[in-house]
Amino acid sequence: MKILAFDRLDDLGDDFIERCMSFLPAWRKEQMLKFKHNRGKIECATAYLMLYALLHLETGRSNIDFSFVYNEHGKPYFDCHLDCYFSISHCKSAVAVALSDDEIGIDVEEKSRYKESLARYVCNDEELKEISGSDDESATFIKLWTRKEAVFKLLGTGITHDIKDILSNNDVHVITKEFDGIVLSVASKKEIDDAVETIFVSKERLLSFFGNEDCG
Repeated sequence: MKILAFDRLDDLGDDFIERCMSFLPAWRKEQMLKFKHNRGKIECATAYLMLYALLHLETGRSNIDFSFVYNEHGKPYFDCHLDCYFSISHCKSAVAVALSDDEIGIDVEEKSRYKESLARYVCNDEELKEISGSDDESATFIKLWTRKEAVFKLLGTGITHDIKDILSNNDVHVITKEFDGIVLSVASKKEIDDAVETIFVSKERLLSFFGNEDCG
């Protein structure tokens, strides 16, 4: 399993979008241009670049040609004969991408103010007790939320009515990592090594992905 994250979306602007227009394949460019605002375009393009880089690291190949197919709930898969799975997540400040030999789900969220009404809507009684008994209600809730989102992405069902008990009703493994300003969770049906590294990419490194030979 490999995980890349980029948490400097505010550092990317119109010039980045212009570079993506000449680099991205037609299908991803079309997806990018569907976003009305530049932030959505930047997130879409950044996710592709990071996934492209992960595939290069995994396969050693350059000029990897791939696109996505989707299940009935919108979970993406590679459309070609790549023997691996991926998951993508983004929030206002970060994009995270995971690549694995097995089905996987990832979610990244910014740390934010705790909203009890939201917690009561998505958490079961045991989780609410965990939140109320913690020293940092906001951090505890965000960790639970990313874990739930990661499991839903793993299962590929979309968020369902089972959201309160999704963590207890499924035999899955989830790890959560907390970084400066963001929380990231990864879910798999197989055990995940807690020591799996999340590689944070600098702006310079991200831009280097435009050159195939520089992805490694």
